[in-house]
Amino acid sequence: MRLDRIERQEEVLVDVIDCVNQPDLVDTALACRTLDFSEDGIKMVSEMDLPVNTLLGLRLDLETSLYRLQAQVRWSNDEGNFHVGLRLNQDSPDMNDWTRMFQLEF
Repeated sequence: MRLDRIERQEEVLVDVIDCVNQPDLVDTALACRTLDFSEDGIKMVSEMDLPVNTLLGLRLDLETSLYRLQAQVRWSNDEGNFHVGLRLNQDSPDMNDWTRMFQLEF
């Protein structure tokens, strides 16, 4: 059995790896906050608008583990701060450990 989504606010450190629409954003580092996450995605709040298709490096340090992931921005909404939807890259360094968090054994 799998959990769909975990609502949790955690700090996530973000590094812009590639941004075709705004190349000057490459190597920008910022601290964001998750709103929820799932096996293949994260919804977070950012003070900066991140264009769709921007490639990000993520560092998410939960109490049980440190996860180094890569993700692509899928959508962004301005709600005072920017709410950003990310799709995790299946080739991320810690993706196997990340997906185990969503599996329940019965």
